[in-house]
This record gives sequence, C-alpha cells and structure tokens, in this order.
Amino acid sequence: MTTTRWKDPGAVGLGALLLGLLIAPWVYVVAFNALFAFPSPFTMMVAPLLLLATLDLGLEAFARLHGFMWLRRLGATLSVGGLLTILWVLSGFTLMPGPERLGLLATVWLGTSLTCLVIVLAVGASGPTRLLRSRLDTPARQRAALALALLLFGGLSALCLHYLLTPVSFIGGPPSPVPIG
Repeated sequence: MTTTRWKDPGAVGLGALLLGLLIAPWVYVVAFNALFAFPSPFTMMVAPLLLLATLDLGLEAFARLHGFMWLRRLGATLSVGGLLTILWVLSGFTLMPGPERLGLLATVWLGTSLTCLVIVLAVGASGPTRLLRSRLDTPARQRAALALALLLFGGLSALCLHYLLTPVSFIGGPPSPVPIG
C-alpha cells in the first residue's frame, strides 16, 4: 500500500459512503428481488426514477462537470432525496416493522460502503474520492470530512448491530420475552 491512498482518509470514507449509497438500492433490486414484490405500476414508476437518480449521482461523482453549479446541486439534492426515499420504500418489501426496515437499510448501506472502501483502498483514488480530495484543500476541511465519515460509519454500524442482535418481532405483537438462540 502506498501512503497516497491514506493521504486523506476523510475523502476515502465519504467517497465509499457515497458509492455505497449508489449501490444499495440495486442490492435490494437484484439480490433481494424487492422491486418485483410491488405491483407493476409501482415498478414501472420507480425503476426509471431509480435509474435516473443513480445516473445523476454517478455522473456527479465520477465526472468533472463545469457550469450550471446551482442546477447540478439541485439535481444532486433531489437525487439523494429520491434515492433515500426509494431505498426506504424498497426496504418495505417484507412485512418488517419500521425499526427493522431501518436496520436492514443500514446493514445494506454499510455492507456496500465497506465493500467500496476495500475496493477504493485496493485500487486507489477514483471517482468521488478523487473529486473530494480536490475539494478538501485545507486541514480543517480534511478533519471535518474525516469526522463526518466516522460519524456516518459509526451510526450505520450501531444501527446494523442493533438490527442483527435484536430478536425478530412479529407485526402487531409484543417482542418475544425469550431471546431466540
């Protein structure tokens, strides 16, 4: 490993989280087959929105676009909001209550982000990591990016552990007094 890959861990962490957010809905669609658990009109409406949001954020993450800054920021904000909304709706493909849906969502996002983190550290800076490195030009920004990445990874880890270690509850019923296992 070279030291340039560890030069700015905040950019690497935030880049991995962004890539994980881009990949997470596709894990629901491909691995869990969640999109086909909904009626076909919903599928026909959500699939293009998911593709459009992913392409918009992917273009912002991997390309150095110039001009129309306010329009690109608005599009990225709407895409992140749409992607998170679609993720929340897709996480409801089973009959899980809200906290378990949030736990599954955090587990998928954390898993994809950690996979992207390993790939970025193995391959080197590319995509969002490279763009973030160019924006994090002062030590204060680098520390803030690292703190934000650690907070997000920590929050996702806490939600993931709570989801994985809490016994499954039945909808409408009290949680089981006897732990499973």
